[in-house]
Amino acid sequence: MPRFKLPPKLPFRSIGIAGLGLIGGSLAKAFMPFGGLELRAFDHDQKTVQEARKIRRFKNVTQDPDEFAAWPLDLAYLCLPVGQNIDLIRRLGRHKVKYAVTDSGSTKGSTNEAAWEEGLNFCGGHPIAGKEVAGFSHSTADLVRNCLFILTPDSRFGPRQTELLARLRNLHELLGCRIKLMSPAEHDKLYALVSHLPYLTASALAGTAMNVGGPEVLPWVGTGFKDTTRVGASPPAKWVEVVIDNAENLADDIGSLLDVLSKMRDILQRKDFGQMTELLTEISSYRQKI
Repeated sequence: MPRFKLPPKLPFRSIGIAGLGLIGGSLAKAFMPFGGLELRAFDHDQKTVQEARKIRRFKNVTQDPDEFAAWPLDLAYLCLPVGQNIDLIRRLGRHKVKYAVTDSGSTKGSTNEAAWEEGLNFCGGHPIAGKEVAGFSHSTADLVRNCLFILTPDSRFGPRQTELLARLRNLHELLGCRIKLMSPAEHDKLYALVSHLPYLTASALAGTAMNVGGPEVLPWVGTGFKDTTRVGASPPAKWVEVVIDNAENLADDIGSLLDVLSKMRDILQRKDFGQMTELLTEISSYRQKI
């Protein structure tokens, strides 16, 4: 593993990562090469904890959330599912922790509110990275290096968060991340459309094939079906929390998706070659701009 000398003004010298799944594990592995940075970790899963304890780079690894809360951290980085992040935020509030707190969750609104209610020094974050697999064994430093990274400040937190925002920007720029800022509400509205809706759509497409064709069609699918439904193979446990937490935005977006599908069905029923070509050309042109 390559090692890098830490800048003399590294924003955090002791980071505790709660949740060594795909994202938390990848962040931990991305931070490991920086000599002098103290890393600790918490996870609920005994097998994951045992695996992490074999890595000398972690100063401490625990399954006890109270032990995690009591560690002398500069930053607690919460990488658990959204509901568990909120539970841990409540616990950190009861411990009256003074250190900074951030998270990596796919939704920001409810987590941000919990941190506000607990009076934490908090600013949310979201690495735009992922795979259709989960767990520490699948985590890699390259997953989060150079990724788009969203920070979600809330002006209610005041000057203390302004300082934390700058430190979090600095930390993730060390990983080559491209930093963008938006409010928690803006984040949840945007990522309902470009992340959470695609997951549900991929799942719905796979579900349609399951209901109409059953297992008999699976040997016949090509790359188009595989690519389009890839994210639908992701472990549901994480996604259920995300989509329920962002339900209001998603309900609106599903309505808009149904409008497009309804228009396509209407054109098909009329067998209107020209209108279908016009609609798909417009959509294709938009997609090619990504």
